[in-house]
Amino acid sequence: DINMSSLENSRNEEMEALEVWIDETEEQIYNRANVAGRRRSSIILSEEFVVLVENIKKDYEMKGFLKRRVQEGMDKTKAVRPFISAIFGTLREKNNTIMNFVQTLEDKQKEKKEAEVIKAFEKEAELVTEPNIVIEPKHVVNKPPEDLKGNPLKLSGERSNLVAEGLFIGSIYVGREGQNDRKESTMGGKSDSWRVKL
Repeated sequence: DINMSSLENSRNEEMEALEVWIDETEEQIYNRANVAGRRRSSIILSEEFVVLVENIKKDYEMKGFLKRRVQEGMDKTKAVRPFISAIFGTLREKNNTIMNFVQTLEDKQKEKKEAEVIKAFEKEAELVTEPNIVIEPKHVVNKPPEDLKGNPLKLSGERSNLVAEGLFIGSIYVGREGQNDRKESTMGGKSDSWRVKL
């Protein structure tokens, strides 16, 4: 019983610490985002706010809120000060609300950085390329085919090769297609050859 009560006390202390941290983090984000004279979107995307988001995520992990027992305990614990928009009123809901907001901020900041990199790259590409240069394709001349030594090849077209006529090369007999066709037609469409006709 003593061990159970000490575990329960330890879990309650962790849940209290988590809720205090969430409330402080919410206040910190709100105070930094509401600077007089600046638009919220420009503040959120500022370098100072990028550092704030990074520090929040690091602090969350350093305080041990990613531990399994803390994550599981959130589901069973009711929030002492739930957000106004809360449906269930659990600490899990409160935690997810603030951490999803932090993740959204980080995603928007990454998008902004990527857009800036692309814009800088495009600007640099504009400086490198000269706008008045027109690249025309070269005229290609059809040359007759050549062998490896550069001698012109004379292709035979559809004429049969008289040297290889009737010789067995691989799995076919050269120049015998017409003869096999005649045999097959006289034998009722069946071939006496076991070889595949190509």
